[in-house]
Amino acid sequence: MDISELARYFLSPTVVDIFEIVSISDDPANWRMDIYLDEKKILPEELNTINSISYGFTDIVTIQDFPIRGKGVYLHIRRRKWLNKATNQIITRKIDLTHNGTDLTIEFVAFLKATN
Repeated sequence: MDISELARYFLSPTVVDIFEIVSISDDPANWRMDIYLDEKKILPEELNTINSISYGFTDIVTIQDFPIRGKGVYLHIRRRKWLNKATNQIITRKIDLTHNGTDLTIEFVAFLKATN
């Protein structure tokens, strides 16, 4: 079993399908795990033309997810930028991972609401 298969048990399907794990760091002293993710190099359907190429990444966005084994989990996400060579327009995929007004994943907020 590789890391991406194992990640399906801990991360949302959206995260696992769209992003690849770049690295994981564990800070036992602060009860914290940081997972670094980059968007996979898969051209979004809305950009499905031969004129679009991968053009680097956005700045990192950090969101909090479900704790694992009592440790806070922070996802550090970089979305891929795409350049349309015909228009010189840079486009990023719209991905809703956080609950409105928070830095928490949608699933984590739903869980917290259900337990309250």
